[in-house]
Amino acid sequence: MGKKTAAVDIGASSGKMALGVYDGRKLSVEEYRDFPNRPVDIGTALYWDLFALYHSIVDGLAYFTGKYGDPDTLGIDTWGASYGLLDRQGRLLEPVYHYRDQRTSAVLQDMERVMDRKELFFLTGCQCNRTYTLPQLYSYVTEQNPILQNADTMLLLPDLLGYFLTGEKTSEMTIAGTSCLMETTQEEWSREVAARFSIPDRIYTKIIDPGTVKGILSDRVKVETGSRQTKLIAAVGHDTASAVAAIPGFGPEKLYISVGTNINMGVEREQVFVNDTAYRKGLKNTGGISRRKIVYRDFSACWHINEYMRTKKEQGQTLTHEEMICMAREVKEQVPWFDVEADLFVDAGGDFCEKMNLYFKKTGQRELSEDGEFIRSIYESIALKTRYYGAAFGEAGLNFREINVISGGTRNELLMQLISNAFGSAVLAGMPYATLYGNLLTQLYGTGEVASVEEMRELSAYSFAMKAYEPEERQKWQELYEKYKGIMEKGKNLQI
Repeated sequence: MGKKTAAVDIGASSGKMALGVYDGRKLSVEEYRDFPNRPVDIGTALYWDLFALYHSIVDGLAYFTGKYGDPDTLGIDTWGASYGLLDRQGRLLEPVYHYRDQRTSAVLQDMERVMDRKELFFLTGCQCNRTYTLPQLYSYVTEQNPILQNADTMLLLPDLLGYFLTGEKTSEMTIAGTSCLMETTQEEWSREVAARFSIPDRIYTKIIDPGTVKGILSDRVKVETGSRQTKLIAAVGHDTASAVAAIPGFGPEKLYISVGTNINMGVEREQVFVNDTAYRKGLKNTGGISRRKIVYRDFSACWHINEYMRTKKEQGQTLTHEEMICMAREVKEQVPWFDVEADLFVDAGGDFCEKMNLYFKKTGQRELSEDGEFIRSIYESIALKTRYYGAAFGEAGLNFREINVISGGTRNELLMQLISNAFGSAVLAGMPYATLYGNLLTQLYGTGEVASVEEMRELSAYSFAMKAYEPEERQKWQELYEKYKGIMEKGKNLQI
């Protein structure tokens, strides 16, 4: 049947597994398997349901093994920053916190008393918000919570799940880069940052490159899954970096835009990009495959679509993504926009339509009442924000001549067209499962089936398709973009 690889990709709202087969020429996905990722809100704290995720992986591996035989390898990638703390016996000390848990709501201000944001950027290459690992860990310090004194090991989420499967405690380089705990090189932990923020650096584990063999499944997991020969490979653990690894022909002077719950967009370089201009533009650095560096900007995207769907469901109306796209296509009148990064939209809950209208009112725009207009506003606001940050890359000297849009959001062809319109440039879009593909390809890279990142991306081009979108009404969209920048300026530091 060829080389069998199993990939696990867990996003903030759902997870997916895939069974890939490489025949020496082409990588084919035999089957996908979905599972939910439902956060647990107990009123006093918001957690990820870690054990449900673990069981989904074990169940999926057992299913693939029963149907196709033992996968040769398995890899796990997840969103960034979430972690677990283990004691000396290897036991989990507490549930895994959701990165939107309110315990970090004021921690950035506390952090600035220790180190200003610019100094932190030059030490780590990161410009962290409260969802990063560093602010989460520092919240224990400000609360005088003794858990860090009791902790022996910290593992970020894909490594934590890998530990459950194999007993091995190592930290994959790209997921560690989402923590704001690394040196600027994105290759080693920053001992200075740990010391300054009173985080015991004994909790850090050895950093390994993506493609490294982590270990074999434990005897217990072998019994549960029937997988006797499967090796766990350190995939590109950060989901976005995994997706970037899979982009056909990607390289210098190309921009990627990964569209999911958040948008992560950026460029790939040999070295990090750390200077005053990068700091002013809000750019960040993280590691990629084969020690390449990703300079990026991220912000909420489909999070807003999900919040709109949640609001309508609470009001008794269940909408599908297909229905929403159709409604948005029918809108002919120009809609108002909102800043997808505005503080008003950060936290889950509440009436999302009311939040949008409040923003519109405060920025001198018309309020909305029709579903289609609300949805169109969300789509256009996302598209215009990508143009805004695309311009920031250019202003920083990180020029690009090609735009690649990847990940789940590419299923929304209207949104892809709007992104092309906003940039006034052609885009190549596709690979809704880009993260899974990068995971599978990295396993082939790690076992020597492909010899280089370039070969990985050639194999991806041969195996998976991209679609070209050409911009429409360039002059109109340039005028709309200028108006959008004015709305952004009005909404800056808006007190609501």
